[in-house]
Amino acid sequence: MSRRFVDLKKPLPFHMPDDAVSRAAPRGASSVEVYGFVGWIASAVTFVLYCLWAFVPEGLLHQAGITYYPNKEWALIIPAYLIACVVFVYWGYESLNMMSVPPPSSLTTVYDAKSKWVTQLGMASAAAGTQHSIPPLVHLPPHLVSSVLYGQQHFQEAEAQVFARAWQQQQQQEWDPR
Repeated sequence: MSRRFVDLKKPLPFHMPDDAVSRAAPRGASSVEVYGFVGWIASAVTFVLYCLWAFVPEGLLHQAGITYYPNKEWALIIPAYLIACVVFVYWGYESLNMMSVPPPSSLTTVYDAKSKWVTQLGMASAAAGTQHSIPPLVHLPPHLVSSVLYGQQHFQEAEAQVFARAWQQQQQQEWDPR
């Protein structure tokens, strides 16, 4: 096995185009970088001033000629208020999300324009004629699936109960004068 060494006296095998210098990024910091740096410095200075105000005794502040500053109790009130605001924002966001989501029993959680229901396909049941064939793809209500999985019911029993209940609700809505 032979080793290959790079001879630095020979020109490299690639050639840099002449306009590569003109296509290079402009020198200097962008405005975003400058604003970020100024913000970082300002927040550090503000934190140092806050810590000095909170922890330096009043006697030393008066000796330094600083006599106009807020009461020291605000050193605890402001952070506590900010923490409470952050907790409230998370709680409020979660509450708004829960208010905008329909309940699990609502059919809007699983039904859309592309949904195919058993009754729309003209079938008597989702399990009808499935002894030796693959049934067509249909949507099942979530409470039907839950009653079969967790309610120890057979599919046909649960389906009959669910569709009977849905038919009754539909009949009540048609006769309701509201």
